[in-house]
Amino acid sequence: LQILAAAGLLPMPEKTPLDPQIFGKIDRPDYTIEKVLLETMPGFYLGGNLYRPKGKGTGLPAIASPHGHWTYGRLEHAALGSIPARAINFARQGYVVFTYDMVGWNDTVQTPHAFGAKPEEQLWSFGPLGLQLWDSIRVIDFLQSLPEVDRERIGMTGASGGGTQTFLAYAVDDRIKFAAPVNMISSIMQGGSPCENAPSLRAGVNNMEIGAMMAPRPMIMVSATGDWTRNTPTVEYPAV
Repeated sequence: LQILAAAGLLPMPEKTPLDPQIFGKIDRPDYTIEKVLLETMPGFYLGGNLYRPKGKGTGLPAIASPHGHWTYGRLEHAALGSIPARAINFARQGYVVFTYDMVGWNDTVQTPHAFGAKPEEQLWSFGPLGLQLWDSIRVIDFLQSLPEVDRERIGMTGASGGGTQTFLAYAVDDRIKFAAPVNMISSIMQGGSPCENAPSLRAGVNNMEIGAMMAPRPMIMVSATGDWTRNTPTVEYPAV
């Protein structure tokens, strides 16, 4: 309830029709990529790409995959990380994957990423953290609506800001059955963007405790020696 209240999602908004638009298919030998628009709120559209395996039948697991603060968002393809390569890899393994925008990135530019960040705007109790969390909840609705997807096998993974989106989403939505928040569950850094922070979000708690809310569902914590997750094996993992 604390997360939902801080996000401006208490009470939860009405789930209006998503009216998904799926178009622009790219056909590859073992997977396809399609463009998607979801109307997550009346008049607000979330953009993304849907990666589907070919020849795998039905009852497939699905993965919601938000990106972090990469320059090119869900289209980032660089040595340090590639969102399309991640999704293609999963699709080739038999997962249906939806990569989707943060607010203000790529096709989701109806409002800037930092909207609601000014102190007077925070009185609205709704900013990028709340809108992105709502988008993630609606993405699970979308994935569950796909005929080839097993509704009970939905996972989520993202890195950096996408890792924050991942652990906030699974904390409030138990439809997420497995998760991998990458490089973000830390005792020394709680997130540096307006989409990772909201008034009262961490009053009396921190990312380790929010991360632990995945239990008893399976979760893998991924860390790196060069950032704020360098202590994961000795601090955050034992704490969680």
